[in-house]
Amino acid sequence: MPPFNHLHPAIVHFPIALLMTAPLLFLIGALWPAQRRGIHAMALLLLLLGLAGALLALATGDAAENLAHRTPALRAALDQHEEAAEWTVGIFSILAGTWVLHLGAARFLHRDLPPRLARLLFILWLLVSAMGVGAVLRTGHLGGHMVHDLHTHGGEP
Repeated sequence: MPPFNHLHPAIVHFPIALLMTAPLLFLIGALWPAQRRGIHAMALLLLLLGLAGALLALATGDAAENLAHRTPALRAALDQHEEAAEWTVGIFSILAGTWVLHLGAARFLHRDLPPRLARLLFILWLLVSAMGVGAVLRTGHLGGHMVHDLHTHGGEP
């Protein structure tokens, strides 16, 4: 097994796929009422797995960063990529937390929100998830820039 610091390029693709798929499944669930519960349960699972993978990607990225031979351009790119990754994890943490809170409140109160309020909050949740997908795309783009434009492969410039 490769050292922890070389796992980053192999790990990052899983949270990217999971975090970009989960909001789409939440939307599909909203549009397919007969299957909503099952689709939303699967979407929440993908969201939580994607978030766990993103946290692992942050950890492996930190380990890989320590190996990089830093030029000023690489240092700036690393800082941008790391900041974008932290924003991505933050956005999806909020999304996961609010969805779990929503489920817990509905179970605890034994009733759902009024339909108009539920619809408005779901639309707001989808808008924030679109921001999260944008953050994933930006993070991935910045990582690709380091690998392909700055020729950083596994910590070797």
